[in-house]
Amino acid sequence: MIRFAVVLVVSALLALPTSAAAQTLGQLFIEVTDASGQFVPGLTPADFSVQEDGTEAGIVSVEPVAPMKIAFMIDNGDRMVEMNALNALRDGMQGFLDAVPPPHEISLFTIGRNIQRRVDFTTDRAELQRSAGEIFLDRGAGAVVLDGIRETWERRFEDDEPFPVFVMVLTDGTESSGNYNENEYVELINELINNSITVHVVLLSSRGGSAINQFALNLTENTGGIYENIAAATGIEQMLVSVADRMNAHYENVSKRYRVIYERPDPPGARISASLRRAGANITGLFVGLRMD
Repeated sequence: MIRFAVVLVVSALLALPTSAAAQTLGQLFIEVTDASGQFVPGLTPADFSVQEDGTEAGIVSVEPVAPMKIAFMIDNGDRMVEMNALNALRDGMQGFLDAVPPPHEISLFTIGRNIQRRVDFTTDRAELQRSAGEIFLDRGAGAVVLDGIRETWERRFEDDEPFPVFVMVLTDGTESSGNYNENEYVELINELINNSITVHVVLLSSRGGSAINQFALNLTENTGGIYENIAAATGIEQMLVSVADRMNAHYENVSKRYRVIYERPDPPGARISASLRRAGANITGLFVGLRMD
């Protein structure tokens, strides 16, 4: 028996973009709780029904929201040298690691002058802390912010990643990525949105107005991430711990959701509804992604 139904109206539901075959698949995040507001585990495709404009969709897979997979990227270039921020960077990284526990996986990259992978995705916080202690600043180097995001996403994340996150510690120095025209920049932004990638930025800026200030804010606004601007390196650790706490709180909320992959009807609809066949369980929200409020 259908226990509960919720309808979501969207202008366009994002299709999964990982392959040609996946173009017909839709993705929906469905929050399911019991009468006390607790997450209901153990649901299967047989428990869900999804429709687009009244047309029943075939459920491909159902799984709880996975832990975050976080690419932590540090601008270790020229402006960090000028602002004498090395110790603050190391302390900030350690504070962030202490605040974001396993099972969330974290990788560590530096993006001053070029992209250097320090540690691949791991739950080993000791390995990450050791590597953070070995970071040095590169005088004369600009940050490769946009290239860092694009190349890390394409080379280091898995296809169809369920919960991809970037956390970036940047400065208001020079952006040294390859030249991006307006169309290429928009394409990158759309790629982030279509793959449900969240970008959080802590920006060390004492002068403002740089290109990095502008697109760091733009990246976070478009992906539903956190943007924090601080004027002194001494604030890095406190701000990164604050960002980590907000990420943890957000994960606590979205961990009540199931990620539902389904076959979209042809033509696709704009009115999406979901129902649940499980006594004692209620749908309390439908979402097309994992963005922060």
